[in-house]
Amino acid sequence: MVFLVGEVLEANRTARRAYLRVLFESTGRDVAKKVICLLLWLEMTMGFQVLGSVATMTSGDMSLARVIVEACAVYNYVLHGSYEQPAPLVDIPTIVALCGVRGGRLVDSRFFMFHKDIVARGVAFIRDTFAPLIFDDYLHGMLHRFNDVSNSFLVPAPLPAPELMAPFIVFTSLPPEDYQTAFVAIPEHDPLSSQDIQEYFERRLMFGPCIERIDTERPGVGQGPKHCVIVFRSTQQRDEAMFQEAAAFFRVNNGDMWVQIYMPPL
Repeated sequence: MVFLVGEVLEANRTARRAYLRVLFESTGRDVAKKVICLLLWLEMTMGFQVLGSVATMTSGDMSLARVIVEACAVYNYVLHGSYEQPAPLVDIPTIVALCGVRGGRLVDSRFFMFHKDIVARGVAFIRDTFAPLIFDDYLHGMLHRFNDVSNSFLVPAPLPAPELMAPFIVFTSLPPEDYQTAFVAIPEHDPLSSQDIQEYFERRLMFGPCIERIDTERPGVGQGPKHCVIVFRSTQQRDEAMFQEAAAFFRVNNGDMWVQIYMPPL
């Protein structure tokens, strides 16, 4: 299915309002773009409705200031940082709160550290495809003028500018593995092994050989592993193993395992 530039702009109105809200805080365009790209990734791929909350924050709101600092730190870490976790990512409570109860089961600073590569791919994809339209003042100005004229009941109805009617074409792609992936949060006090998880899906739930691999977090001193990632053999097998749900609890060895599928942005 081919989308038009104008349709993409309309679909991302909330992201545009969030961008202007962040930009109004005198953060500079580069910082504002980093913040919105990271939040777009959380919303488009994880389903957390974070942009609307940011768009409605008031000027001078400390929560908005914290979102900017935390999101920019996460962006710089996953896109430009080393694999050693930097100090600004020790705690990201505002982003965790934005993600809500469901997000709090999965998203924390360790989530971004463990899943750094896949997050970086997704954020970079958004930065290079959807985001430039969201940040384009000229295109949004044309859309605003067209909507104003369309509401004036002129006959015949005006046509959008050619720029808005142009097809939205994406030339980059993500690896197939990203479409076969599910994020997992396991009990830190009583962690599950990769073998436990694989046997649960393939033997107990009787899906057979459906998993390509499972990677488990290697936590710091005094911490238990909390995060895992499952790469299924196909997107279809992943969706079947999840019973067509985007996220769900599974009871494994008397512990709750939270699994959420990764939905790449396109």
